[in-house]
Amino acid sequence: MPPISLTEVFDRFADGVYTLAVRLLRDHHLAEDVVADTFLAILRGRAPYRGDGSLAGWVYRIGYRRAIALLRRRRELPTADAELLPLADRPAEAVHAEVIRPELADRLDAAIGELPPTLRAAFVLRDVNELSTAEVSAALGIGESAVKMRLARARARLRVSLKEYLRESHL
Repeated sequence: MPPISLTEVFDRFADGVYTLAVRLLRDHHLAEDVVADTFLAILRGRAPYRGDGSLAGWVYRIGYRRAIALLRRRRELPTADAELLPLADRPAEAVHAEVIRPELADRLDAAIGELPPTLRAAFVLRDVNELSTAEVSAALGIGESAVKMRLARARARLRVSLKEYLRESHL
């Protein structure tokens, strides 16, 4: 296999590292910093790729470590309040499309944000970034059975967190 350039690595994984970081940190600016720091570490050779695991697992592990280090340094995580749109004189379908779906996405984001960082990272890497269990295992530095356990716990907590909202919204 020919060597892969940093540009190719960045193009393949920057969005996923950003998604992981923004979900862990709940701050877009800090997530951008994590992406930059991740790829600077790769560029400077601070975390050399030895080829003993997947490239995705290696890149996400660097990003995960940087995000967790930043999370540990921060005590307060900012949250954004959603503004309500004026709904008078709107058909029910338009209200559902413009409010209920985005509200569900906001509720899901909030519920993901309430997960402990270890569960949140596993969930985001597997279910949002769609990495394989083996790649998540490599990224987090834990065994595949631990990944599966964290995913089960994260999904169970999300079901509980969203259950009442879904019942109220009749979704």
